[in-house]
Amino acid sequence: MSLHLNFRNIASTDAIKQHTEDRVDKFKKFVTYPMEIHVILSVEKTLHCVEITCHAEHKDFIATSKSKNLYESIDVCSHKIEAQLKKEREKKKGHNSAHKIASRHAEKLGADVKAMFPHLGKGQQGRRTGTDQD
Repeated sequence: MSLHLNFRNIASTDAIKQHTEDRVDKFKKFVTYPMEIHVILSVEKTLHCVEITCHAEHKDFIATSKSKNLYESIDVCSHKIEAQLKKEREKKKGHNSAHKIASRHAEKLGADVKAMFPHLGKGQQGRRTGTDQD
């Protein structure tokens, strides 16, 4: 996991860096392969703005937050990204399990259904061509 921190109109401190790294480390439990995370911390008048962009699972997850407290903005923003990653993980889990269930029950379901047109084989007379002949 690579983490990039950008500070705009704000001084970078070790406490802010550590808090951000702690919050971003929680993303590892949702994604097993490498991801790239960009965090932009800025101040606009009296509001502290945080934007987190996470490139994982071949998708970009983006969250922004503004509040009067920088640490609160970081927490809210990281929570939004966690929710997006959870949702994506659940989508993938559901998709794979649906295929497994369908393949497991395909033989049972297929045995109950009789063919509408019996197979006539090659060279047999009376092939169905779709036209009515008397």
